[in-house]
Amino acid sequence: MDYILVDHGRQRSLCDAFRRITRQGYIDRAEADAVVRYLRHDVDLHHRDEEEDLFPSLLRRAPLEDNLGVTVSRLVADHRQSRTMIEAINTILTKRTGPGPIRLGAAARKLLLAYATSEHHHLAAENGIVLAIARVRLTRGDLATMSATMKDRHGMGA
Repeated sequence: MDYILVDHGRQRSLCDAFRRITRQGYIDRAEADAVVRYLRHDVDLHHRDEEEDLFPSLLRRAPLEDNLGVTVSRLVADHRQSRTMIEAINTILTKRTGPGPIRLGAAARKLLLAYATSEHHHLAAENGIVLAIARVRLTRGDLATMSATMKDRHGMGA
């Protein structure tokens, strides 16, 4: 659970960077490369951690009155939308090679800002609803199982 929360902090930092980049109208090549690596690798792993471990474990433990099914379905749909936006962002950030900053047109800036806004709302729901309920509902055994599979997924071994 702590790892997921730390990942959420990293995602919030990316959203802050996207807001800054949107205001300045360009991104440095090194920062663009780091963003692309993060979006291609880390965000995908994070979504898998939630969709394959956290959400199913929580849905097994949560009573009907928690009404988590609708929330989890919305969050999974958010992940699909996020993946589509990430593909478009990666295309923009990898289109031009070579040194020097990448100038961003109005459409690119609008996309970065839309991603940051969408992700901000998504993280608020995950932190304020899902993780809050998970802290109460998941057992130590659930957490140990999640930890082992997530470590394996991330190449850290159990």
